[in-house]
Amino acid sequence: MINEPVDLDQIIHQPVRLQVMTLLVSQPDNARVAYTFIQKTLDLTGGNLTMHLRKLRDSGYVAIAKEFRDEKPSTWVEATASGRRAFASYLANLEKVLKWVPPLKPEG
Repeated sequence: MINEPVDLDQIIHQPVRLQVMTLLVSQPDNARVAYTFIQKTLDLTGGNLTMHLRKLRDSGYVAIAKEFRDEKPSTWVEATASGRRAFASYLANLEKVLKWVPPLKPEG
């Protein structure tokens, strides 16, 4: 039964951003992930990923660093401490919501 309000962070709740944050927080603290790895792993276009990363960055959930290696540009992304806390809070709130769902019987 629903007995308390739950606020699911709409920045993280969006499916692509949820996937990105899940990938990033699964890494050790301060671990950077290559932009191209995220793009390939999640099968996203460059424009789509860039748009979602900007939203996460503007919310303070990720840090983005651009650098050159062997004269080639590289972009690295990492979850910030704030982003990790927001993700943990999101999961805790999602668990509350899932407890409201009665047991479902399998079809068959």
